[in-house]
Amino acid sequence: MNTNSQKYSDILSTAKELFWKHGIRRVSIEEVCREANVSKMTFYRFFSNKAELGREVIDKIIDESIEKYREIMSRDISFEEKMKEQLLLKFEGTREISAEFINDIFSNEKLGLKEHWLKRADEFSHEVRQDLSVAQKQGIIRKDLKLDFVFYLNNKAAEIFSDPKLLEIYTSMQELIMEYANLVFYGIFPRNSNETK
Repeated sequence: MNTNSQKYSDILSTAKELFWKHGIRRVSIEEVCREANVSKMTFYRFFSNKAELGREVIDKIIDESIEKYREIMSRDISFEEKMKEQLLLKFEGTREISAEFINDIFSNEKLGLKEHWLKRADEFSHEVRQDLSVAQKQGIIRKDLKLDFVFYLNNKAAEIFSDPKLLEIYTSMQELIMEYANLVFYGIFPRNSNETK
């Protein structure tokens, strides 16, 4: 498969945009083809079905997140500033995300995308964990914070986000995600200056 093909990129970008706004189940292959301006024959040259397309979209989302994360972490700014930049990135990155998209990944057994998302997210988490561990040893974040707990919560977050009762509290999926991100961010820094010594 030629993943450098413009048509492949068009299908993937279009699918990401449509899935993000409407969920995966509700978007048809025909709709993706129409919006990407490709034929169904072209679609099937690259993807065997919508679930495979969904896996590729997940890879695209996570790969882009990793790239942006690394770019921020390489900047010559304080760790706290880096975390604030990551928070802003999450805000921008979750704009217009739909509850259907999260639900289709974590609750739709037919699509079978949950395991793929968790595997890729775990790879990303490993890198973030290393950065947090270094910052913790330097006393930049709370020394009494159990990173295992933070990452356990993080792994459960997407499943929690698909709970209809929780969604009723918020006006959008982005608002819910940012509430969680703010909670994690503002919960990792020392409560007073004595804790950094």
